Amino acid sequence: MAEIKFRNERDGSEYQMTHPRAARVLADVQAWADKNGFEHLTFWRDQEDEHKLWVQLGEDRLNYWMHDSTFTEGRSETVEMQLDYARGAQRRSAAGYDKFDR
Repeated sequence: MAEIKFRNERDGSEYQMTHPRAARVLADVQAWADKNGFEHLTFWRDQEDEHKLWVQLGEDRLNYWMHDSTFTEGRSETVEMQLDYARGAQRRSAAGYDKFDR
């Protein structure tokens, strides 16, 4: 079972996503991570914009973020698509194409 964490970029401290609508989204994130073979997935809250959650898949911290409203508004229907896109960014980075991204 994959480990899902939320951390603050400022100091690395962990926090819980406790919004009532987040439970369904977290379950979908858990299922996606398990299905795609990730042992852990971390969302890092941006220092300057607390609504940006930078995605880390496994050991790879990506240049891809999700808005926290995905969790606070219970957008379970979009989270799989967003994580698939993040995985694409991870593969792009691994292939060396990230240097062309802006």
